[in-house]
Amino acid sequence: MTKPIADIVAEHLTIWNSPAGEERSRSIAATYSDDVLVAEADAVNHGYEGAEKAIDALQAALPGTRLELDGPIQTVQDLSTYSWTLGPAGGAPVATGRDVITVQDGVLKSVYVLIDAPQR
Repeated sequence: MTKPIADIVAEHLTIWNSPAGEERSRSIAATYSDDVLVAEADAVNHGYEGAEKAIDALQAALPGTRLELDGPIQTVQDLSTYSWTLGPAGGAPVATGRDVITVQDGVLKSVYVLIDAPQR
């Protein structure tokens, strides 16, 4: 039975909010393909180590922030997209954006991170 996309997205966001360590590494291995692509505006990372590197970079740049789903998940075939906010728990977001993901055989195959332009 195929895992619902909402569960996969929830696991993905939990991973990005989790501290480095064995539990996060196990979750990455269970949720991402071993050759996952994590593509951001200024970095491209591959595999479990690449996912760890991308998460560590975000957490180092913006400590104490959390990614939260912000609206519905839209899916066409193996491609899904959703909006997110990033900010302190219970506080105003410091960034917003959208992930575009592909899922294959029940695991994330790619994550493209799009960050919204700041409001003027």
